[in-house]
Amino acid sequence: MTSNPLTAHAIDAIYNERPIATPILQILNTKPMPQAQPGATNRYRVLFSDGINVLQGILGTPLNHLVESKALQKYTIIKLNKHHIKPISGRKLILAIELDVLDQFGDVGKIGEPLAIDGEPAPQGAAPVAASGSAGRAVQQQQQQQQYRAPQNNPYQQQMHQPQQNHHTNQTVMTPSGAPVSSISSLNPYHNRWTIMARVTQKSDVKTWSKPNGNEGRLFSMTLMDDSGEIKVTAFNQQVDDFFNVVEEGKVYYLSAAKVDIAKKQFSTVKNDYEIVLQRDSQIELAQNSHNVPEMRHEFVPLANLVNHNEKDTVDVIALITDVGEFTDNISQKTGKPLLKRDLTLIDPSGFTTRVTIWGNQAQTFALPGPHTVIALKGASVSNYGGKTLNAFGSTTFKLNPDIPEAFDIRGWYEKHGKDFNFQTHSSDFKPTAETPRMTFDEVKLAAANLDPSQTLYFEIKGTIVMMSKSENTFQYPACPKAGCNKKVMEDGNSWRCENCNMTVPEPEYRYIMGVNASDHTGQDWIQAFNDAGRVITGRPAEDLVKNPELVPITFAKSTFKSYIFKCRAKQESYRDEAKVRISIVAIHPLDPVEESKKLLKQLEEYGI
Repeated sequence: MTSNPLTAHAIDAIYNERPIATPILQILNTKPMPQAQPGATNRYRVLFSDGINVLQGILGTPLNHLVESKALQKYTIIKLNKHHIKPISGRKLILAIELDVLDQFGDVGKIGEPLAIDGEPAPQGAAPVAASGSAGRAVQQQQQQQQYRAPQNNPYQQQMHQPQQNHHTNQTVMTPSGAPVSSISSLNPYHNRWTIMARVTQKSDVKTWSKPNGNEGRLFSMTLMDDSGEIKVTAFNQQVDDFFNVVEEGKVYYLSAAKVDIAKKQFSTVKNDYEIVLQRDSQIELAQNSHNVPEMRHEFVPLANLVNHNEKDTVDVIALITDVGEFTDNISQKTGKPLLKRDLTLIDPSGFTTRVTIWGNQAQTFALPGPHTVIALKGASVSNYGGKTLNAFGSTTFKLNPDIPEAFDIRGWYEKHGKDFNFQTHSSDFKPTAETPRMTFDEVKLAAANLDPSQTLYFEIKGTIVMMSKSENTFQYPACPKAGCNKKVMEDGNSWRCENCNMTVPEPEYRYIMGVNASDHTGQDWIQAFNDAGRVITGRPAEDLVKNPELVPITFAKSTFKSYIFKCRAKQESYRDEAKVRISIVAIHPLDPVEESKKLLKQLEEYGI
């Protein structure tokens, strides 16, 4: 039996809300929480450890019997089957919903010398935790994660990114009327009387909407920032008339008497769990003394590190623009509204290049102020289509040639090294194998239960194809043959029309998009195979089957009951107002019996067998 059965770095994954399947942890302490009122149900606070880090948590009330029966004690080893992260008073806690006590490990002592991952001291009575050094360790880890993976000979690597510090003043800031100013980070739906002093870092145009039931309206939004963080503010209808012409980007205002609500993440890239909605009684007043409010806060991510971010993650990026694409004015097939966009090509000292798409009026009016223009993007959305790219949506802000040290460093690097450098692209949206766990279908099901729409689970699975979709209309689609497009084209007389490229082609390129049902010893599931995976599975291009439909049943029959290593991603999607997890293949390899045998032998060795 291994002396350390704990799942390494599980606490780090949980704390940073990355998907992780059923980690094995150790309980270092349990403690009853004060009752909110007499007769209330008992709640228990727990200290979880993975041998490297610790994090406090709360047991769901259905698990109370484990503490009360003394099945869950100090140093107990457990398997955390289901959990959520619960923010309380600005801290993150684990809410344990389902767990199993692992008795097979017997009586064990404290494993490792774990550090408090959030820099908070452990509760009284807990096993000793080196909290005093955890803050420095956390900063060190953050610096390591944010470092540019720059090419050698780049003297600007160490200067490119310095972690920005939050400078909180110890003096209480007051409004002109004498009311204390609250910080943005302190706002929540249960705190009604507050006034914040914040800078408008982004302000949208007025937008209109209409619904089939005849409901129509207008809105505009803005992003406010102070020394503690940022928050989205939205005004509807009458409040648009009241406040749109009052606020200007870059200026600082006092805001009070507004509603704090849960943030609608699908409409915002602002990093806050809450947002503000202006009301009839809301007040906005220009702040004269605003020197304590920062101009802008960035946490720049190197282009090389986009591979570590999931689809729809929001990031800040600073890079040099090497190419400005043509402005395109199309009609969206989904909404019927104009689709205005423009692509910019970016490079940075990390040695990578990528594309950022800007939309709407920003795309239409965009122009470079001069050669070697540097762009600083805040809140850009990561896209996974055709490799890692960026989107600058409505709440994304950008500045050209900002007056900050990072911009001067990039321009200097380009003059000395960047002009002749051969840049890499993110050609695949799959994460490195070292970061991708091998899972079973049962483990994927449990891990997917903890996903929210903003998260993507990457994993590897060994499975056998037992069924394939056989309809001619579901295994392929006619695609644009232009490199990098692959969008569906529509037949237009004797040619085919691609709305994305705004062009017609004589013949499409047929590409696979089909469902395959794969299974292992724990279960089975439908997974989606795109073109590259489809060619591996069928052994032929999709065009062969389109031109020879009689080969479809024969080819699909030969493709079943073959085993592969599937590298997949799972993501929660909404279909007819129902949340469903969709699994897609991003890479596929035939099973190698020798390599699989080596892995099994290594697992047996780890378990002491």
